[in-house]
Order: sequence, then C-alpha cells, then structure tokens
Amino acid sequence: MDKSNKHRRQPPIPKKNSEKNMAIYEKFKNEPELLYSHLMELNTGVLAIIMTIIVLEIQPPVNMAHYTEFLHDIGIFFITFLIIGKFWYDLHNIYAFQIYRPGKSIAVVDLLLLASLSLMPVMAKWVMLKPSSLSIVNYGVVFLVANLFVAGLQILGFKKTFEIDSKTTAKFTILRTCVTILFNLILIGLSFVNPYLSMFLYLGFPIVSFLVSMGPQKRIRPDEDHESTK
Repeated sequence: MDKSNKHRRQPPIPKKNSEKNMAIYEKFKNEPELLYSHLMELNTGVLAIIMTIIVLEIQPPVNMAHYTEFLHDIGIFFITFLIIGKFWYDLHNIYAFQIYRPGKSIAVVDLLLLASLSLMPVMAKWVMLKPSSLSIVNYGVVFLVANLFVAGLQILGFKKTFEIDSKTTAKFTILRTCVTILFNLILIGLSFVNPYLSMFLYLGFPIVSFLVSMGPQKRIRPDEDHESTK
C-alpha cells in the first residue's frame, strides 16, 4: 500500500472557517484587556454608589436639640467618604502602574475588595445611630480587611518593566501593609477606651495615604533618551 494513501493530506480549511477561527483567537487574545477595562468600570461604579449611599444615611435635624447629632453624622460621613476615596485612589494607582493583563485571581480579589467596601455604609450608619466601642471596632475590622485585599491586588499585579522596580514596590507594599495592620489594631484597641478619638483618627488614613502614595516616577524611555542625544 502506498504511504501516500496511508497519510492522506487533510483538506484545506475553508476560508470562512479560517477567518472565524482568527476572530475567535483575537477575542481570546484580547480578553485580559477587556477584563482590565471592565474591572476599572466596575470599581468606579461601585465606589460611586457606595459614596452616594453613605450621604443618604444622614438624617436632617428635626429641631435644634438634634443638631449636635446631625453634625456628628456629617463628621462620620466625611471620614467614610474620604476613606472610600482613598481606596479609589489606591485602585487607580494599582491598575495604572502594577496590573497589565489581569486574570481570574485578580478579578476575584478585586470583587472581594468591592464586597468588603460595600459594607462601609452599613458600618457608617451603625456608628451614626449608636457610636460605641462595638460599632467602631466593626468599622475598623471592615477597613482592615479592605486594606488586606488592596495589598493582595498589588502583590498579584506586579509587572516587570523598565519603568517599575518590582523589588522596591514589593518592599514598599509589605511595609505599608504591616503599618496599616498595626495602626488598625491600635485604633481598634483604642476604641474600647475612647471610641470618639479612635473614629477621629481614622480620618488620618486617607490623608496620609494621599500624601505618601508612591507611584512610579516618570523616567525617560530609551527611544526618548536616544532622540534627546541626537
């Protein structure tokens, strides 16, 4: 028997099927970019809703006797609003500088972060209705868990490019996470002694975060450096 009959050549793939396969391949190839944009949109939308819900929890004063409680609720609102804003800013930096092609693990951690932040309006309302050690401790626990998920996103999203020193970024992330956990535990312990002072100190988190947030410094790209030397 002729060997050519044994191993017959496969018929050529029809042009339509070939184009369809290429289109499917391109979709799979671009899936991480689609996931990236979808996660960014989801983060912005969910955090915007959370910020709106928090302000809706403020009850207007019926008379002057309730005006002090009204000011207290506004204070809780501003603290929580700035904390959510701090997380939005962190997510912006993470997706801008550390996440390039997100996968399933990054999506899961991102969703868990949003789930924990969605509890912030509930915790804020609890503190507004009954400011106590228990309510502020739970507020701090939710805040701590959200920070741990942020650290997880940073660790999963590190990429090695000439623009980012991954080792330096990793050390900074670990250091910041340890400081955050330590400061949270101190505030949780302080809430048993002085709940109002502990709640007020939570305002320092977003302020310090905005002041010391570290993004990659702009560096001259090799092509730009080559052009500048001409």
